[in-house]
Amino acid sequence: MMGLGSIKIAERKLQQGGAPVYLYNFGYKSEAKVPGTEYPFGTPHAMDITFKFNNEVPGSKAGFLGGDKQERFAASHNFAELWTSFAKTGKPSATGAPAWPVFNLKDRPTMKIDSKLEVINNRYNEETAMWRSIGKL
Repeated sequence: MMGLGSIKIAERKLQQGGAPVYLYNFGYKSEAKVPGTEYPFGTPHAMDITFKFNNEVPGSKAGFLGGDKQERFAASHNFAELWTSFAKTGKPSATGAPAWPVFNLKDRPTMKIDSKLEVINNRYNEETAMWRSIGKL
């Protein structure tokens, strides 16, 4: 449900016919626990910020949201490289990453950003169909 707004924005930007649209999903899941519980954070809102700026690097202490898994270093590097290449060139890319296709309404390509990068077509097809059917998207 949280990504529905991003999907709607991507669709609307595409309809404008301007700059290319790229849709992503931050897939890294933190094992850090919600304070006072045994419930892991997963991927909470705003956790991506430290990853985009490559602040999750070897030697850094475990982050409040990012946790302490070694995979966070690769996820952070991947996110930062995609983010900076997009800022520089208008096309996100990273060393060893699959080509990130421009968003379109047929395939709806979404880059899953994690310790491994993966393009997934129609990633939320069933979920968006359900939300559309009840008039919430």
